[in-house]
Formats: sequence, structure tokens, C-alpha cells
Amino acid sequence: MPEPAVQVLMHAARVRVVAGTLAQLLVMLALLSAVPAAAALGLGSTALAGRLAVVAGVLCVLGFLLLRLPGLDLRRVDLQWNEALAVTALAFLLAAGAMVWPMMAAGIGPLDALLETVSAVTTTGLTVLHGLESADPAVLFLRAWMQWYGGLGIAVLTAALIMRHHTSARRLLETTGERLTSAGARHHARTVFVVYAGLTALAVAAVWAAGVAPFDAVLYALPAAATGGFAPADDSLAGLPVAAIGVLTAVCLLAAVSLPLYARVPSRGLGVLWRDEEVHMLVALVLLVTLALMLIGQWQQGLDWPAALGHGLAIGVFAQTDTGFSTTDIAALPAAALLVLMLSMTIGGCTGSTAGGLKIVRLLVLLRLVQLALRRTAVAERAVLNARVDDERVEQDMITGALQLLTLWLAVLLLSWLVFLLHGAPALPSLFEVVSATANAGLSAGLTGPALAPLLKAVLIVDMLFGRVEIVAMLVLLYPPTWIGRRRKT
Repeated sequence: MPEPAVQVLMHAARVRVVAGTLAQLLVMLALLSAVPAAAALGLGSTALAGRLAVVAGVLCVLGFLLLRLPGLDLRRVDLQWNEALAVTALAFLLAAGAMVWPMMAAGIGPLDALLETVSAVTTTGLTVLHGLESADPAVLFLRAWMQWYGGLGIAVLTAALIMRHHTSARRLLETTGERLTSAGARHHARTVFVVYAGLTALAVAAVWAAGVAPFDAVLYALPAAATGGFAPADDSLAGLPVAAIGVLTAVCLLAAVSLPLYARVPSRGLGVLWRDEEVHMLVALVLLVTLALMLIGQWQQGLDWPAALGHGLAIGVFAQTDTGFSTTDIAALPAAALLVLMLSMTIGGCTGSTAGGLKIVRLLVLLRLVQLALRRTAVAERAVLNARVDDERVEQDMITGALQLLTLWLAVLLLSWLVFLLHGAPALPSLFEVVSATANAGLSAGLTGPALAPLLKAVLIVDMLFGRVEIVAMLVLLYPPTWIGRRRKT
């Protein structure tokens, strides 16, 4: 057969593979839409329920049409790495885009609805909605539900549906913040999902027991488990009982730990958590940020030490875990506190958790490189030294990946900040907002809201997607020649 004909056939085969994967993804999103539709119907919000039902129906029809493509065999679907990156990015784009029309039932325009849905599925927590205490409860549940399945559901369910090959699954899960530790992606997805569901159920029960009404407990617990930060109140957690704030703080901290670690506890004991280097660093960073915020609160805000400690601990946890909850007005904090929070949000939580940011493992890699450089000054030139994290040697591709991502992050942050500055926005709040969006943290310095310029809202939307999906995956999706019909060489 002529070479061009072979290439055409290979291209068609890869297109069918991607189409089959997208078909399953559309059906999955339709099923996820059924939950808030049923809740809206039960809460008496028939308009929202109708919109969600229409969206679910359209997604199902599109999915089944794709499944009927000639030559498609789902039993043989095996994505390459480049295709997996593109589909992972598409998962978040489709999830956010599908919910724009239903979110407009809250009385907002298409752009504001898109910012709200992107903030939800990326578990960021930035919002343009105000007057949440009197908002439609069904809309509040939709926001919380989207954050919950955005936190881990899409990444895990996508992997469970589409990945058959071990190497491709590992790469996909690493891109979305996971490390494949079991024999296959399906088993991994089931295990992590059970942990995630268990943490969510525990959060709902604990928040309810702390004095919050049952429905409100759900609205707070779902974003907490996802480290999302959407709250059903304009003042976030400020109006909650102290016990409920403590519970939510603990849930966010637990969710920022690598979830696969919890699955090992029954066989290896609780010590498996503390032996993990990322967990050590997470706790150390939370304590460091808490201390810094407490001192700033005492010296610059005049708070007594119990109040400074309470607010410092809560906000420190919410920043380090990239959760958009807060117990005070972030915009009123001193510049020093905003700088501390930006650094904390950028680092984020553990790999394999629902937290955003660059991830602690990358910080550990960079620290090990610095230690290695210092050690080399005191040993023979030909001595062989290796950087290690969790007793595993740091390979060159991991170092390259960490430096690559850090460079891309800085580029995105600086370009986004420049757009804000050119638009006349204040410098420090603009930088804070951009960092919060890219880290999927959701804490706001007061700029994000209905009055924000449309261009700046669009910048934040792009930043949130870059941060959650990770920049390389989005770039692959935005440049189709890297994945449509392109066979990756092994």
C-alpha cells in the first residue's frame, strides 16, 4: 500500500480513538449533570432543573452519535500520551462549557457564567456571584457539586474510562496531579475515588455535627473535600461556628495530602502518612505560613495573639491547600500578608491530592538540587552524587519537567499581570488575583466580581484552566498538530 494511504488510514484510526474517548466523556458528563438536576427539581427550581436536563440530553445524544462511528471498537481504545493530554484538557473545557447555560439561571451573563463554571471545575473558588445567602439553593448546590467532581472526579473517571496502557495512564495521571502506584489506571481510579468519597462523607457528617444545618453542611463539605472554596455565603466561613471552621480547616488539610496514601493505611498503618516527605513539607509549610501571618496580624493589624493565631492558622491552611475559603477579608490584609499568601498558594499541596499549585514534590526537587550543588563544593570532582526524594533518585526528566513547568508558570503569571496593569488595575491586588487563579486557590484581593472588566475576566478564566490542567496539556490541546493523528514514536 502506498505510504500516503497508510498515513491516511493511521490518521483515521487515531481520530476514531479520540472520538471514542470523547464519546465516553460526554456520557459521563451527562450522568454527572443528572445529580444537580435532581437536586434542583427537589428544591423547586424547575427552570434550572430543565436546563440541566436539556444539557444532559444533548451530551448523551452527542456521545451516542460518536459511539456509532464506523470502525470504533471501545475494547481497543488506547490513547497515546499526546492524545491523553488533549483529552484531559478537553474534559475540563467540556465540563465548564456545558454548564454555562444552566449557570446563567443565577441571573448572570455568559462570560460571568463561564468564569463561574471554570472556577468550579478547576476547584479555584473565585466567584462573581454576590448575595449568596439569598441565592437559589439549587444554584449553590450546582456550584458545590461541580467543584466536587472537578476536584478529582473528572481526572479519575477519565483515567478509568480511557486508559488501558500502563505507561499512558501513568503519564495522564501525572499530568492531572496523580501518581500511578497500582497495576492499572482503572484500579487506581477506583481506589482513589473510594478514598475521596469517604473523605467527603466524613466532611459532611463532621460539619453537620459542628452545628451547621444539613444542607449547608453539604454545600461547605463538597468544596472542602475538593479544596475548592465555594461557600454559600458572601463572607465565606466568617459566619460559621468556630467548631465548623476548625472541621473545614482539617478537611482541607487532609484533602491536600496525596489521596493514594490513605489507601495504604489499612495495610501499612498510619505511619505511611508521616513517612512521606511531601506530608512533612506540607505540615512544615502550614506552620511556617501560620507563624508569619500571626506575626503580621499582631504587628501590623493590632490583633491579640489568640485572634492572630486563629486567623493565621485557618488562612494559612486555606492558602497552602489552595482552598478559596477565608475567615476574614483578604483585601484588607497588609501587603506583607498578601506576599506570604501568594508564595504559599504557588507551592500548593501534595502530588495526588485535590490541591492546586506547583505541588510540593517540585519544591522538594528544586531544594534537593540546591543541596546537591552545595555538597559538590565539598567532594571530589569525580564523585557521583544523586538527588533523592522519598528515598527515590530524582531522574533527569523529573528535573526537566519541574524547571519547564516553573518557567511556563512564570510566563503565564507575568503576561497575565501585565494585562491587568495595562488595564489600569492596582499592582499588588492584580498580582494576587492572577496568582490565585493560576494556583487554583480562589482567595481574592477584592478584584474578582461583576464589575471586573470582561478582558480581565477572560484572563482569569485562561489562568484557571492553565493552572488546573497544567500548561503543557493546554498547549497540546491548543495546537492540534501535536495530537490529531500524530503517532508518538517509542
